[in-house]
Amino acid sequence: MIDDTNKQSWCVNAEHAMSGDNTGETKICCMTRFMNRRLSIGRETIQENFNQPDFVEVREALAKGERHDVCKLCWEEEDAGRMSKRLRDNEKYVNMIEQGGKPFKGLAKFELNLGNQCNLKCRTCGPHSSSTWLKERFDRQEKDNYTDFKGYAKEMRKFSKWYESDSPFWDDFDNNLENINQLDFYGGEPFMSEKMWGTLRKAVELDYAKNIELHYATNCTKWPDDVEILKEFRHLNLNFSIDGVHDGFNYMRYPGDWGEAEVTLNKAREFAKTHPDIHMSWIITLSTINIHNLPEIIAEYEEKYSDFGIFLNLVHSPKYYNINILPDGIKEGVIEKLESIPKDSFVWTNYLPGVIQYIKNGTPNIGLWKQAMREIKWQDTYREQSFKDVYPEYHQLIQDVSK
Repeated sequence: MIDDTNKQSWCVNAEHAMSGDNTGETKICCMTRFMNRRLSIGRETIQENFNQPDFVEVREALAKGERHDVCKLCWEEEDAGRMSKRLRDNEKYVNMIEQGGKPFKGLAKFELNLGNQCNLKCRTCGPHSSSTWLKERFDRQEKDNYTDFKGYAKEMRKFSKWYESDSPFWDDFDNNLENINQLDFYGGEPFMSEKMWGTLRKAVELDYAKNIELHYATNCTKWPDDVEILKEFRHLNLNFSIDGVHDGFNYMRYPGDWGEAEVTLNKAREFAKTHPDIHMSWIITLSTINIHNLPEIIAEYEEKYSDFGIFLNLVHSPKYYNINILPDGIKEGVIEKLESIPKDSFVWTNYLPGVIQYIKNGTPNIGLWKQAMREIKWQDTYREQSFKDVYPEYHQLIQDVSK
């Protein structure tokens, strides 16, 4: 537990959480990177994964007040003054204890990515998290490695076998469900996952749902028919990925449509009126593509959607989309644009200083920046979109700095 010697490093996720990605490989949470050795759910048991030596090593280091390298992304955000995932989740856990909740024991939080089925191919994503991305990636860089697209797609599906019906994971999961306090579902698009819905029905059937908090990261274009089952759970947290509005949404979350997203947001509003314990938020993921457009996104949020929560997320991978690689000139122009956001706004008060400091703390990287520009240009051509048309002011800044 947190004490004076380890409060700068202790993490509730290291102590009590585990994340299983679309390949079944496990890590401590979605932010940890470069684990030396990964086991896999579906091959080893959940408890074998949770207690693997690499996980224990990280827990022990953090408990002693040491910053472990696999948690580098949180340290970078905290050094910029941002509330990292570690700090946010620790705060929530401490508040829960102070309000009379029971301390977690063992594995209590489980992040599940149940496949890559998705209807969008967002700019900062890839085929490991979106099935819709497969054809584009094949046409871009895999044609020489496979005889045809069908062969490539078949090879990619091999990585998702762990969550199929005959996987031993499911019986193992049922046996661990009693101790789970929180389930986080990512994707793909989690609302398209039949396995996710089956998981919820099993929790209700076993009478564990009333003890479980649900978290979703959804792309805001799918509203489930079976939404009423979500009311069976202790708490529901719906996070809608909004990386742009109007043409910016259509560009970042291709082939999504902002009008369709607004329909989903309004359905969520109506559902919230009937749910006893729900929290809904916009999650704006900032990248080298959309960072300059943030004031326009915030203006739309404050005008029409301020009844939702809001959080500013950062792209960490691929690295060329991370905002701390912005080259000189671009960096200053972006910061100037961000500083146009009203200082009395919720977003400024709670998030913007940390984002700006994170940009300032970064090291300009011309190589990665040029790679980002190449990716944007290639995708614009392939998708028949235009960065220049969607972000004319940002495009002009880039042109001016490049002269």
